[in-house]
Amino acid sequence: MSLVLKLIILTVLGALAIQDFKSRSVYWFWFPCLAVAFAGMHWFRFRQLGDYWEPVTFNVLFVSLQLTLLTLYFSLKNGRVVNITRQLLGWGDILFFLAAAFYLSVLNFLFFYVASLIVVLFCWLLWQFISVKGERYIPLAGFQSILLIVFLMADWYCFHFDVTDDNWLRHIFLL
Repeated sequence: MSLVLKLIILTVLGALAIQDFKSRSVYWFWFPCLAVAFAGMHWFRFRQLGDYWEPVTFNVLFVSLQLTLLTLYFSLKNGRVVNITRQLLGWGDILFFLAAAFYLSVLNFLFFYVASLIVVLFCWLLWQFISVKGERYIPLAGFQSILLIVFLMADWYCFHFDVTDDNWLRHIFLL
């Protein structure tokens, strides 16, 4: 069953990436599918969800805090209340973060959040330099879907560092 869930997760992430790169929008139903598959992975691994909700809650609160701070920043900058989902950040990007919060541990989520934004920014700037079209919008959820595929596959099939546990990151940062 774990293999089936992994294939579902990788397929949904791949579909998200393709759809976001092609149309700069994604279907909303991918995100609940992803969150349920992530919760299913946890349940099949540990056979309980008792301690599952603590990191999920922290990750969701972190995303909410980020969105609140972004709204405050742009509202103060523009002198009026700004809805950041109108032109600055798509709902697909927000829902992607919330779906990823259902699988990664707290430190892994923070690591993925920061590292993926840096990698996406670098890739987007490189693409803008190479491309002649000059696209205005970054397919953030698409880029991050690809990065999450790489992150998960590195865990599941290569290095087995366990993205649901913070120990490997604590070990790296404490050395």
